[in-house]
Amino acid sequence: MRVSETLRQDAILTGESWGNFEAAVAALVERLVLNGSVPARLAESAVASVCERERVASTAMVDIGVSIPHSRLEGLETLVSALAVRAEGVYGAKAGTPISIVFLVLSPPSLSGEHLNFLSALSMLLHSPPVRRGLQEAAAPADALAWIRAHERR
Repeated sequence: MRVSETLRQDAILTGESWGNFEAAVAALVERLVLNGSVPARLAESAVASVCERERVASTAMVDIGVSIPHSRLEGLETLVSALAVRAEGVYGAKAGTPISIVFLVLSPPSLSGEHLNFLSALSMLLHSPPVRRGLQEAAAPADALAWIRAHERR
């Protein structure tokens, strides 16, 4: 599964920031609810599940300013994702380090293999400095999605 196959343009936020990790996750989950990717009844449990998983083991890669919060969520039927990007930081990680790219991934428990494969592909994509730079410079959601499509593995 390619990264761009799970990411809809209306699930991308550019140029916005939040005070903390939980607020950023809540905004991304809200975006997935608004576009119909996540049922509204699952929104609260999605945020709680992602934040609990983050407390166990952080997904923030502070050295490159990227976070890939993720969780498996009962009630979903397919893997979904959302993206927030802002060059100056979407939120500040510990020690005030800005996280400029937050890529949220949610999937049903039944898609364990797909979930792990997707996270691996996404991590490889986001470890590329040109990809990160292009996302940080994206002026609009369409620009960010086009950049991902142009740089992900075929």
